[in-house]
Amino acid sequence: MILETSFLVDVLKGRPDAAALVEELDRTDASLYIPTPALFELWLGAGKAVKRREETEKIAALVDSYDLVLFSDDDAREAGLMQARLSGSGRGMNTVDVMLAGMARARGETLVTSDRDFSAVRRDVKIRSYERAR
Repeated sequence: MILETSFLVDVLKGRPDAAALVEELDRTDASLYIPTPALFELWLGAGKAVKRREETEKIAALVDSYDLVLFSDDDAREAGLMQARLSGSGRGMNTVDVMLAGMARARGETLVTSDRDFSAVRRDVKIRSYERAR
């Protein structure tokens, strides 16, 4: 399973809904991957954080907990074609989001997210969504 940035942020923040999903996924023995474009977004956020040291330590610990998956040429092809199709229908997506969707599609993996923007690619990518507690 490809872990999207919104999910990873929820895990870092200790949100109960994300923690519950992590426990559920751990029980299924599913392979969980942090994609490098999501890692970029996490480091970007840490660089802007007021408590930068605390955030970087949390990210480093998170990275130690999961396998990283690199953005490949197959991922680029899937993401580019997906973005072209979306743009042609007037929708389009954030570049990193479509890269993550392309990674999931190229690998036949499920994308774990709470970001509703991914509904635009539901026909192309298996999505495992969860509701954030209010």
